[in-house]
Amino acid sequence: MRSNIARQAIYNSEQKIIAYELLFREGCCDSFPCIESDIATDSVLNDLFCETTGGVTRISDGLPCFVNFCYGSLIQGKALNYPAEELVIEVLEDCVADAELYKALEDLKSRGYQIAFDDFVPSSDWLPFLRLADYVKIDFRAQTLTQISQFVSKYRKRFDFKLLAEKIETDEEYHAALVMGFDLFQGYQLSKPERIFFSNVA
Repeated sequence: MRSNIARQAIYNSEQKIIAYELLFREGCCDSFPCIESDIATDSVLNDLFCETTGGVTRISDGLPCFVNFCYGSLIQGKALNYPAEELVIEVLEDCVADAELYKALEDLKSRGYQIAFDDFVPSSDWLPFLRLADYVKIDFRAQTLTQISQFVSKYRKRFDFKLLAEKIETDEEYHAALVMGFDLFQGYQLSKPERIFFSNVA
């Protein structure tokens, strides 16, 4: 049975898979459908932590799972229903960077959850959130190499987070990210998302 989850590997600098980002997919389409983000998150979490699907052991081979959370899901504390040691909370870039979100993320951090900021672009609203970050994901399709390099030079040593280069699609981008000092890598140059099947689950 085809699930509603695709997984895309996240690699370290030695090209070893250290985690997966889980992506919502529906039907035969392997792209994100027109659906509310919170519904997609609920579907991914339900499959990920359902015993009948084999759970984290089957879906991510026991590795940590990056799961997208929209503003509403974060404010409502949905992540608190799931184990912190298996889940990395990925804050979507269209979230509102306000005090309520900061408080929700701060609470999650205090409970042992790891926080990743997706498609991060520096701004006066988002910079205060960097102190909460375990991972900062930089989209290599959305910014120039010069812009990315400037961010790394300015903020990398000021905060304690791992840099994740995402949407790496060429060998040149991969090597540029390595030279800049990125810790983790994700994108078609390394591997494409793959759908998860549950047909062999007992």
